[in-house]
Amino acid sequence: MKLDQESMQRILDSLKIFNALKSYNFLRLHMPGHKGKEEIFPDAIKNIFPNFDVTETFCTDNLLDPKGYIKEFLDGINEFFGTNYSFLSLQGSTHLLQASIAAFSNPYDSILINRDAHKSIYNIAKILKLDIEYIYPQYNDSLEIFTYIDEKHFEIVLQTSKSQIVVITSPSYYGIEQNVKVLSDIAKKYQKKLIVDQAHGGYYKFVGKKTALDNGADICILSLHKTLPCPNQSALLLSNLADNDNKKLSATLGYLHTTSPSYVLLAWSEYGIEFSKKFGRQLFKELERKLEKLCKPVLEYTNYVYKDVDILKLLLNFGKVGKNQSFVKSLLERYSIVPEVFDQNRILFYFSLVDSLSNFEILESFFYDIIKEKGKEEPEKRFLSPPRPKKVLKIYEVDNARKRRVKICEAEGFVCAQAIIPYPPGFPVVVEGEVIEKDTIEYLQELLGIEFIKKNEVDVVEDG
Repeated sequence: MKLDQESMQRILDSLKIFNALKSYNFLRLHMPGHKGKEEIFPDAIKNIFPNFDVTETFCTDNLLDPKGYIKEFLDGINEFFGTNYSFLSLQGSTHLLQASIAAFSNPYDSILINRDAHKSIYNIAKILKLDIEYIYPQYNDSLEIFTYIDEKHFEIVLQTSKSQIVVITSPSYYGIEQNVKVLSDIAKKYQKKLIVDQAHGGYYKFVGKKTALDNGADICILSLHKTLPCPNQSALLLSNLADNDNKKLSATLGYLHTTSPSYVLLAWSEYGIEFSKKFGRQLFKELERKLEKLCKPVLEYTNYVYKDVDILKLLLNFGKVGKNQSFVKSLLERYSIVPEVFDQNRILFYFSLVDSLSNFEILESFFYDIIKEKGKEEPEKRFLSPPRPKKVLKIYEVDNARKRRVKICEAEGFVCAQAIIPYPPGFPVVVEGEVIEKDTIEYLQELLGIEFIKKNEVDVVEDG
């Protein structure tokens, strides 16, 4: 059978996802990092899909047991980052976080995490039957985000913690950077392994900033796709552990990774890394210059008021400017801008290195209109601080309990059997095993609206 171009074009025209994405014509201030910019790729990369989509054979290397060109690539990663072990995952930071925790945990161990940790950490705790201990970062009521871990509090918690593993996030989804050097020194003092979820800081080394590993962490996990021109799913684990620990880590990474990794994604990831090595500093410098000019008129309403902040995450509280959500939405539509997050008070613009090539005149006009254009002036909507629910069951103990569903607005006093993690703010308001108190329901109502908590249900433990 001979395939003619006309027939294949008809198939192409009928594809729904392909054609929807083809017409996606916006200023992309959200992930992933390549932003759909064809000009940053040579033709050889743009046209790799059919030829590069192979599998493991005697003519190809194997990601889970690299001996050839994948090993050479990883050796180059170790040299660039100054590490003794690295692993490129095509299942994202989720895979790397979960494997790192699994490698050094036994059932019924404890794990210490920041409360606003990624939900993949909560999920692996359930699977491995780990008890969760929390570090609560400070909370900023103005920006409505968790900010810094108090170092004195961190040490007090570690003094009594049963956990052998500590997981912290830096930078956060909203760009807050922890003092990893100090936290690492404290963790070492109490002989704890420190894993840093640095997914949102994957670009650091490429622009001359230190990674968490440079600052003393044992394991550092970077998402490549968030801020670099790499494909979704690509992430990198870096370790400076002893050889025996690295062998254990390598084995666990293999247990949890697909045995059929995409060579297209591997090749694209390699290109994105090499591109960032060559052009990262130059692109970042240009982006810094543009962002400094852009944010000057709105600085006091952003997360940039903090000293230790990742500038690729620009959080603007337009509520503080006196503008309402519908007005800001109309501006976004006018300028064809799609942000990472847009809620009742705030908007999060998520930049990557290649945004230095973007048309910032559009964004400058948007920011000008936020400040100058007349919209419906409203007082800023103030939210309650997030609750600290009481834990009565370990997160994994809920699995075997009898459950039923109740409306969220009627769940007061019940033990949660289904985590509620609204985006935004992106952290769990209440997780399995915690009591849903009145303040939890009030917080969810302010965050999501009265109609949401009246219409939506949550699993609770039957006994209440």
